[in-house]
Amino acid sequence: MFTDTSVNFSIESTSNERDNWLRGRSIHPFCSKVKQDPLQTECTDDRNSVALCNLIRHDYELPKKYQNFDSINHVKSGEEGYYGGSVSLADHCPYIQEFTWRSKNVIVRGSHCRFVENNPKPEKNFALESYGIGSKCFDHSDFMWEERSCHQTREWQHWGSGCYKYECSDGRLHILVANYTYTCFYPGQTLSIRINANDWLHRGAIICPPCHELCGEVFAERGEECRMREEAPPANKYPRDTLTCAACASAAFCRILLFVAIIAAFSWRRTHVFIG
Repeated sequence: MFTDTSVNFSIESTSNERDNWLRGRSIHPFCSKVKQDPLQTECTDDRNSVALCNLIRHDYELPKKYQNFDSINHVKSGEEGYYGGSVSLADHCPYIQEFTWRSKNVIVRGSHCRFVENNPKPEKNFALESYGIGSKCFDHSDFMWEERSCHQTREWQHWGSGCYKYECSDGRLHILVANYTYTCFYPGQTLSIRINANDWLHRGAIICPPCHELCGEVFAERGEECRMREEAPPANKYPRDTLTCAACASAAFCRILLFVAIIAAFSWRRTHVFIG
């Protein structure tokens, strides 16, 4: 048994977590996402931080007793033996860790949700995160976040989780994104995000965790509890910004342009037929 960063590891514990993984259960604090570009982050179990899995490809095949996977997503069959956690003291069992964002080997910010100084710069806050007291980590969907302007679309090459403020009220968990509130009605619900901010339309999704994870204690102190799972409202009942460009600033103007275009096309057709 070895100890690292206050977490106990052993080959036996990793094998047990691997069995959970095969049954579709969470294996945290262990993990199975290879650390590579594009980076796909996760959340720590307490949701206090965005985290990365330290599963990497080693330059050599690991001893059999340190090989913990029969298969790994996006890894060629037969090469699993080269993959393991980066920490040898943990028997190469891969686990999730807080980390720091770096630019040219200079620390830019950390990944702990509680510290406001970890907020991304506005022009780089593609997932509209909000760090500070009262923020927790929430998982994103499996798709990259996207930013759109009238002239450009860009996808960010790292995604997976982010820090956001939240509220517990009316028996529900409510996640705050920018100036909008999204209500969770059941665990695993996908909240589709479409918000205009900083001259870009931000598109992505956040996955609702179980209400009791974040609101159980809060409600208990009030003599309340999380409400039962129920069907979520249709998507059009949630905030949904649209991208408005100068060429078509309003629906009425668009209809006028379309009408003019139809008249012009019809006139051209009549002239063309007459000349022919």
